[in-house]
Amino acid sequence: MRVFPIIFKAGCVELDAIVTVSDNEQRFKVEMVTGEPDPIILKRTENSWIIENYGGRTFSGEVFQDIEKKIEAFLASIR
Repeated sequence: MRVFPIIFKAGCVELDAIVTVSDNEQRFKVEMVTGEPDPIILKRTENSWIIENYGGRTFSGEVFQDIEKKIEAFLASIR
């Protein structure tokens, strides 16, 4: 299990989050550093991403794509 930080944009605001990787790098829990109780849960399939839990905030699809890109970039950097 890996844990790493990301910074992503929601509108004009940068947000910090902690990503926990599980299920052989297929499931990702994205928790805000502020400790909010409802994390985002993402699942990566062969060709796409599935949002299993949207979390406690309302984000646009573009924000989720940014989060996914940050996760992919981190995973690529450690291979």
